[in-house]
Amino acid sequence: MPLLGRRGPSTTFMQMLRDLLEQGRNEAKTNPNNAKVTLRKIHRLISDADQSEKMAIEENKKEVIKILLEAGELLFELSDKDKSIDYFEKVKELDPKNVKAWYEIGRILISQNLQIPYAIVNLKKAIELDPTNYKAMELLGDLFRIRHEDSEAIKWYREAMKYSENKIELLDKILAVNPNDMDALNEKLNFYILKGMKEEAAMIYLQLALSKNSLDLVDEGLKLLPNNPQLLKAKARMLLSMGKKSEAQQFIEKVEKLAPDDPELIILKSQMEEKEEVAEDLFGELTFGEEEPDENTLMIALYDPPTLRKHLKNFGSNESFREKLDRLLSSIGRSMDLLPAVEEILKACIDLKTIEDFFPEKDGIRAFVSGDKDSAEKFFNNIVQKDQKNPVAWYYKARIANEKGNKFAAKNFLSMAIRLGYPKELVDPSLLELVS
Repeated sequence: MPLLGRRGPSTTFMQMLRDLLEQGRNEAKTNPNNAKVTLRKIHRLISDADQSEKMAIEENKKEVIKILLEAGELLFELSDKDKSIDYFEKVKELDPKNVKAWYEIGRILISQNLQIPYAIVNLKKAIELDPTNYKAMELLGDLFRIRHEDSEAIKWYREAMKYSENKIELLDKILAVNPNDMDALNEKLNFYILKGMKEEAAMIYLQLALSKNSLDLVDEGLKLLPNNPQLLKAKARMLLSMGKKSEAQQFIEKVEKLAPDDPELIILKSQMEEKEEVAEDLFGELTFGEEEPDENTLMIALYDPPTLRKHLKNFGSNESFREKLDRLLSSIGRSMDLLPAVEEILKACIDLKTIEDFFPEKDGIRAFVSGDKDSAEKFFNNIVQKDQKNPVAWYYKARIANEKGNKFAAKNFLSMAIRLGYPKELVDPSLLELVS
């Protein structure tokens, strides 16, 4: 039977609190709205206590605090967040050193994106009372990351790592803030090696190798996964950049056997066939006398962004070059394999009718490559509201979220893009870890 009336003698006061909590527990499973009403009575009873009842509270302070904490947690789970804060505030009145009360208030305020300065005060107080409170430290890291205060975010994640067992999750958060944090990457690598997680360790070696342009690190990855196409391609690219074509050949052949449909093969093979280019001198790259590429050469360049970038720089102002480029793009039509080329063309501020016709995402991509992430984000948000099955929009949403430090959202957006058909092989290197 619900407890509706005023309390009896003070000797029954504690029993009423216990009964209300038990009733609220049971109703939370069957009738959440009734549970909220029942649980709210606990706070009212304690706040309106008369002198004898205040004595009962003082005598049974530990139990009263325990009841308030559980009732507050239940109300939070029942989405009565504002009221749950009142319960934790009441705990602070009874026990100013109660770590959980300070922590819960901070956590709830952050979950509502309300009173953030007060949330920070509560979380820092929880840490002051318990210097090992890694949950509060992690929450502070999350909060500062959202506010784009990167150094503060990393500082608190590092503090949390001293006491938390979930070190890999915290390293992921550090890398979400700074994907090229060498310390975090090396710590993550050591963790994977220690746990025997070869594939994950190999992908970290790849990430480190690409950031440092290190053949040695690629080799370390290949020791773990000798038949991984991504590592093999990375080694081939580096050897080609060093002019070691004969050594690169064996890795390109291996990729061809393992992944014959890999679109990057055409680029690697074309680089194998390229003639030695004019070297740079003190005055920069010598391009005088260079002829405008024919259609066959330009077709290959469409799948090789660095080469296309060079052609755009040298011949982008030529009307004949633009017409040739437009004609080739028109013959291919809409293909996601062309997106890196589209980025290069838009980055060079070249407008082509074919891109307008086949890539309605053009304005968003242009904003993205020019560094206007906010405008790009709004553009792609509008696209997915109208067409939730557009893989290109989801892919760029992933890149934007990743660059803004929201790795969780980036992973979800990227997963959606790939499910809808975005090629894994074309994923930007900054998102490689999310793919794996």
